[in-house]
Amino acid sequence: MAIKKPDWNKWLEKLKNVYRFQIVDEKSYDVKMVLELNRLNVIVVTGLLLTFFTLLNFLLIAFTPLKQYIPGYGSSSGRKEAIKMSLKAEELEDKMNAQQKYVTNLQNILNDKVVVDAVKTKLKKTKVDTGILSVKATEESQLLQDFETGLQNAELMKSIRDSKTNALNNLRLGKPVSGKMISGFAANHSNVVYAAKTDEEVRAVLSGSVIMTGTTETNNAYIVIQSENQLVYIFKNNSKILKKTGNFVHAGEAVAIAGKIPGSNIYASLIELWYKGQTFDASKFIK
Repeated sequence: MAIKKPDWNKWLEKLKNVYRFQIVDEKSYDVKMVLELNRLNVIVVTGLLLTFFTLLNFLLIAFTPLKQYIPGYGSSSGRKEAIKMSLKAEELEDKMNAQQKYVTNLQNILNDKVVVDAVKTKLKKTKVDTGILSVKATEESQLLQDFETGLQNAELMKSIRDSKTNALNNLRLGKPVSGKMISGFAANHSNVVYAAKTDEEVRAVLSGSVIMTGTTETNNAYIVIQSENQLVYIFKNNSKILKKTGNFVHAGEAVAIAGKIPGSNIYASLIELWYKGQTFDASKFIK
């Protein structure tokens, strides 16, 4: 049986056949609307509409936030952002813990508590001179402490000489008050005492941020200022603190009012200099 070939001319003629669509009033039989169509027009109009809506959907998805609602879209970038935020959170947590240890160590020092330095250094683990004013020791323990401090300072100074970028190289500090030094750096205390006038202002020796203020029985009011390169200095024996924690101060700016040394009528300012958790003789850098 032979296969009948389609008559394309007949199909084309059917596509061009015109059909009339009328809307007639049911009561009066008046013709309200007449619409003449053929199959070809319907196919063309339908194709154009489909093309238009397809293009419109593409533009909406490509250039608007609607693409975020497509399942699976952006999953790779989302994972990258989540990993990045997780690493950032861990880094911030480590910094916060290190800062907390640092502040705790300073608080213990100011409260005359013997502590192990919480700041990491390249030195070997040895006993640390905490700079406490009221250390009571026997002659034997004092000799051992002096010996260990000497070894520690020798190793530290070697480290300083080997580093060309050390913060202590060419360090120059201004005097906190106008008077002369009346007590220097010693093995049993790490502060340097300068005589001051009555209610004289104590001025910052380096620019930095105030990280702590407070009062103790032995040191009166104190203020701790952190400068660049892990340099920290402390003013003690103040009658009044002029700055608050978080304030930024410039070198030469008044930060406190000098007070009397307990048990005397002498006004004085006590300064301690710290670098990477170790105390240094501040008078060597004050010009």
